[in-house]
Amino acid sequence: MNTPVLLIHFNRPQSTRRQIEALKPVAPKRVWLLCDGPRADHPGEAEKVAEVRVLLENLPWECEVKRLYRDDNLGCFRSVSGGITWFLDDCGAGIIVEDDVIPTPSFFRFCEELLTRYADSSEVFAISGHHRRPKPLVIDDDYGFSNYFECWGWATWKRAWDHFDPTISGWRDKKNWDSICCRVFKNLRARLYWTWMFGQVDRNRRDTWAYRFLLTIWKHSGCVIIPRLNLTENIGFNDEGTQTAHFAGLEVAASEQSFPLCHPQALAIDPKIDHWFEDGTHSKSFPVRLRWLSRKARALF
Repeated sequence: MNTPVLLIHFNRPQSTRRQIEALKPVAPKRVWLLCDGPRADHPGEAEKVAEVRVLLENLPWECEVKRLYRDDNLGCFRSVSGGITWFLDDCGAGIIVEDDVIPTPSFFRFCEELLTRYADSSEVFAISGHHRRPKPLVIDDDYGFSNYFECWGWATWKRAWDHFDPTISGWRDKKNWDSICCRVFKNLRARLYWTWMFGQVDRNRRDTWAYRFLLTIWKHSGCVIIPRLNLTENIGFNDEGTQTAHFAGLEVAASEQSFPLCHPQALAIDPKIDHWFEDGTHSKSFPVRLRWLSRKARALF
């Protein structure tokens, strides 16, 4: 496979081993490796980071490799966003996979085809490989378009990432935010949730690049390709997951995509996909919120 791939790793040797095994059948020929530095206040983390880097030094297939290994810990937002900029400035477009994501071989072909098909469609900001729903999306084609972005295995172009706004100006500017709310959110619950969430990001209580990119997409009236099937699996739902431990119990297996793809006739947001993401994953409808609270309580007690 010739499409450039960025692999983002940190301190989880077991996840790194599983991902490397999953990538063997695909054997990407051009690989960029990003690894943040260990946190000084986490005993034993330096050894784990070093073990991960040893694994990445010996990829079991022939490929061109470029590395960005950080000496100090920058955190999720700064390290990952800077690494994506480094990657896309170099290659222009590519596939991005973090260490807790196990992709199917068909995920790469899916991304390759759509990176080419939508290369000049400025409104398309990303191609996601996952939708978090335990069953296939109820849509007619093999993918659809959504306002929502999912980063558990994805692809993008430099022309989209160049808009990335780390300052979340789309939320800070009231006129901009009001416009986004009117265009994207279908109910007050969603507006209140995201107003609160970006406040958390602004106060550095959420060390996230992904919500900043999501807001960038909304600010520029962009959209994201979402597959009908989950083409990746997230294995990071455990205590080692810096960003995903709270998703424990929501693991979703990946499926293989068949080809040729069935493409949507029009490039338009599918409200069914948006409804799933908002009511099932983000602000959550009342029944989903009750199930979420029940799961949290069981985990706590």
